[in-house]
Amino acid sequence: MGLITKEADLNALCDRLLQCTRCGIDLEFVPERTYEPVLCLVQVAIEDSAYLVDPLALPNLSRLWDALNREEMLVILHAGSQDLDLIYSLCGNVPQQVFDTQIAAGFGGFGYPVGYGKLLNQLLGVSIAKTESYTDWTTRPLSPSQIEYATEDVLHLLPMYDKLCEVLRNVERLEWVLEECRRLSNVERYQHDKALDFLRVKGASALSRRGLAVLQALCEWRNTEARRVNRPTKSVVSDNTLLELARKPPKQIADIQRIRGIRVDQVRQHGNQMMEAIERAKLIADEQLPSWPSSRVPAKKEVLLADVLFAGLKVITYDVDLATELVATRDDLQALVRLQREGKVETTTLPLMQGWRKEIAGARLASLLKGGAMRISFKAQQDPPLIMEIEGENGGRP
Repeated sequence: MGLITKEADLNALCDRLLQCTRCGIDLEFVPERTYEPVLCLVQVAIEDSAYLVDPLALPNLSRLWDALNREEMLVILHAGSQDLDLIYSLCGNVPQQVFDTQIAAGFGGFGYPVGYGKLLNQLLGVSIAKTESYTDWTTRPLSPSQIEYATEDVLHLLPMYDKLCEVLRNVERLEWVLEECRRLSNVERYQHDKALDFLRVKGASALSRRGLAVLQALCEWRNTEARRVNRPTKSVVSDNTLLELARKPPKQIADIQRIRGIRVDQVRQHGNQMMEAIERAKLIADEQLPSWPSSRVPAKKEVLLADVLFAGLKVITYDVDLATELVATRDDLQALVRLQREGKVETTTLPLMQGWRKEIAGARLASLLKGGAMRISFKAQQDPPLIMEIEGENGGRP
């Protein structure tokens, strides 16, 4: 169908959603031009019908978000983290029941991450064209091919959900997926603290505490400026430039011009503000300087231990045909090593040591850290060729 551009049609869609207990959704947005992503299209699937809502014509979508965020409504998405993040930024809430078909595919043996088109073909034998993957969704009117693409992107979500549930029940992993998807409905997941942006700059961990203060002040200035001019943060000044300014704080604007990668127009436009931010950081008392979280700088020995755990995790997940990324990240394994050192493994809320993750891998890896032994054997003619056994600290297997 065509775009919904009139409030009466939007209200009719919301009325129908209020009578439903499940729907599929997808968002088309442009993130690279403005401070916050520009929502360009909302696609909604109700059973075998698809509806396309135009936010550029209907900027107030509060009733639509309310209909989607009801406790009774199951919202089905594919790779929906960014979509949910945007929904939260627009209305301060997210759907209370979420099912992500990409996550479900990882538990069902279809690979992770797997694209929507590939998964659709694997599950239902349906092929769709991806000719509009990089189209400009801000243009109006949308072309027939854009309309078709947007419709196909949402229309198959419900039958995909049904098929995935069937597969997951057969392998007894549906509850694992539901547990995982419940985490997507936690609003705290989308409450980003921009005050900590300076800790996310690559290379920041090597700075002195004074350098961190300079970087923090520069990042705060950059966020304010990016919001003011409605541009992406890094388009104002790059991370590399801010990091270099923090390493060697300039004494005058002319020193900024010597930094590789910064443009003359950036110095002319922002030089005074950057110098003011740097000078503020120089005045901070030593005892009030920010410091890099100690837990973020593991010793080399702990890094090596986490690498060993990751190798073991890869074998474990291969053996049970489960995507490694769904069980734990390298950061999770590094955290497990640190928790073992601090004697907090038994009381931790680390996801790796909870629920199905603990059952599959967490308990075995924790046993290894307690002094257990790991034996990996390779048998070329066997499937899987890698066989791993982890013995507990007293010789027994967990």
